[in-house]
Amino acid sequence: MSGGGVGMRLLVIDHGCCDPPATRVHVLGAALRGLGAEVVACGPSSTPGLAEQPPGLRGIHLHDIAAANRRFLAAVRAGAPAAFIAATGGVSPSLLGLARETARQAIAEAVYMVNPEAIFVLHAGILADLAIETGVPVAVHVAAADLDAARGCERLEELVVATLGSAEAVIAADDETARRLAADWLDASVAAACETWPATPDAAARILAACRRAIACRS
Repeated sequence: MSGGGVGMRLLVIDHGCCDPPATRVHVLGAALRGLGAEVVACGPSSTPGLAEQPPGLRGIHLHDIAAANRRFLAAVRAGAPAAFIAATGGVSPSLLGLARETARQAIAEAVYMVNPEAIFVLHAGILADLAIETGVPVAVHVAAADLDAARGCERLEELVVATLGSAEAVIAADDETARRLAADWLDASVAAACETWPATPDAAARILAACRRAIACRS
């Protein structure tokens, strides 16, 4: 697949740890830059919010906020996206509100940094919902763990339903996730357009194409 991204400005958001240089969002960012895209990454980071940010990253520092809930703090420290998303379903509304506002500010700053034409979000969690709030076209990459967490928590289920209904492009991580999305989560027209591929560095051209589709939906 050809996939030149020369001049395309992208914000890539992950729900897993985004500390450089070897975390997934940075590996994907490098692959996208190799195709000519301008990329800024955003997601949970151990770098304090007021500290100087690593190049190409606007981190979301949640450690201090998460300290109020043992499970949430463990998930933030572990850096695994599935644990992070599941843990957000078990925190109090007030604590989740603080986490959302911290994340909202970081995403807004990242949008200001790159002025993205599209946002590519790894996982259908709270950060995908916040990405949609920016008004920028969004492509969301959904994993089975996202759906598992949502089915166990009404709050997360409502968030995922809203995210999938508002995103301009939806991608399934694997065939089983695609089957579940089509059966229980997506309208028939959206399910028919849902592609299936893992978010690996060799999928950089597919990420660019998904972002182009998201942009085209606004045309």
